[in-house]
Amino acid sequence: MTDINGIWAIEKLSFPTPWSRFSFLAELGHSLSHTLVAVPPRLRLRQIWGYLVYWVVADEMHILNLAVHPQHRRRGLARRLLAEGMAQAREMGARVAWLEVRPSNAPALALYHSFGFQEAGRRARYYDDTQEDALLLAYYWEEGEEEG
Repeated sequence: MTDINGIWAIEKLSFPTPWSRFSFLAELGHSLSHTLVAVPPRLRLRQIWGYLVYWVVADEMHILNLAVHPQHRRRGLARRLLAEGMAQAREMGARVAWLEVRPSNAPALALYHSFGFQEAGRRARYYDDTQEDALLLAYYWEEGEEEG
């Protein structure tokens, strides 16, 4: 079972308006939802370094949440989580991946662009805390492509 407390601790350190603990619990019970976690090389009880939450609906992957603990950033963990999640989604039949990201989140934008995500739109005043817009990014798999 996934350690909700470990995920939620990272969430609170990573976002100005974090998801609630209940939101993560609800995701674990949702049939469309998938959660991946990054743990230390030598598994230590209840230690999580990062996580990815995504849905696969029909032929679409929806990336809901991706974060790495501040002490473990810049080690490629987000890249590995995203690559694994995209590979799993592709195996489930996804042909496109979608996500929203703050235009001010330069590290996330750099990661997503490095995977080939492209801006597909903008959601005005998407974030309640700052009224900042969200960029809608999309990644389309080519026929026969295994992962992003």
